[in-house]
Amino acid sequence: MTPPFKIEWENRFDALAPVAVVAFDAAAERLRARLLDFDDEKLSRLQGVRGDRLIFVAGAPAELPWADGVVYLGRDPLAPSVFLPTNRRPSMPLDLFEKALLARFAEHRPFAVVEKRIVPVGAMRPVSRRVLSLKS
Repeated sequence: MTPPFKIEWENRFDALAPVAVVAFDAAAERLRARLLDFDDEKLSRLQGVRGDRLIFVAGAPAELPWADGVVYLGRDPLAPSVFLPTNRRPSMPLDLFEKALLARFAEHRPFAVVEKRIVPVGAMRPVSRRVLSLKS
């Protein structure tokens, strides 16, 4: 989904703690491969959603996987229904940013917002090897 308004981004100097990771396109395939390297117990501690050319995974910071090209996300108390990049923020006040998104996409919350992409993640489920093994 794309937002109903233009989002300008700026660097965030008070970095958020990472609680999720998202990857698109080729980076999503690298993230999928990395997750398939995890044992079943470690996978069971993660929640996620998978879509066409994207993977979103949430969990404890120490449990989050790394792969080239992923974006780490955190949650700001001023916009609790939105996962945001840990090192970037929208240029508008976060509470207004969240209200604008909820006015249009409330049924999809929570959601991750990365640059011009809005990813609904309310359908998060435990990460499963079976689902990861399916080709997109």
